[in-house]
Amino acid sequence: MSAAPASDLRIAAVHVARAQVLGGTVHVVGDDSAALSGVRAAGQGDAVEILRATARSGDAAIIVGAFADRDRLLARLPAWGVAGIWVGDAQRPADGMATVCVAGDAEVVVPGILALADDLREDPAALQPAIVECTDEVCITCSDEGRLGEVLAAPPVLFAPARVRTADGQEDVDVTILGHVRPGDLVLIHAGMAIATVPLPPEVPVPIAAEVMS
Repeated sequence: MSAAPASDLRIAAVHVARAQVLGGTVHVVGDDSAALSGVRAAGQGDAVEILRATARSGDAAIIVGAFADRDRLLARLPAWGVAGIWVGDAQRPADGMATVCVAGDAEVVVPGILALADDLREDPAALQPAIVECTDEVCITCSDEGRLGEVLAAPPVLFAPARVRTADGQEDVDVTILGHVRPGDLVLIHAGMAIATVPLPPEVPVPIAAEVMS
């Protein structure tokens, strides 16, 4: 099996190191990571509920391999402010689903990401995000807002806002355009208003191992 591309490995390690430097948690989902120090492991079956309850903005999540809710978990991570890192050797997520994808054997790649993150924490310059300077009177980049949010509570009455979780925290969002929303829905937010519902991806097809006949 070929080694993971060095550039992808470094990008993943940068996200992990940033989370650690800021006091965040590194979550590893779908891998037996109990023996790895400095990470919080979660099983595949209830990963969405576990990370919804435990993940905080600024955390990083390493998602290993393929399991039914993998892509649905990856789709929610931006709304929680969590960097999503996929590691595996098959059934790669669609482009843009994860913050970065690192192809390779998880037993080698995951410890490699964590080890490189340890080194990067000692190099603050390597962890600095790219700075985009804007000299226009009205910044097109800043004004063209499009943030992902997860509905926590639907409006209690007609025309009332919904309570939504975003990478910036919980906020009230006008959902008049969308009409009915439910807890768990993903919405696209512009200028304090939900302008579209973001559909969740389908379950990842996972082959069922054949039973061994006695």
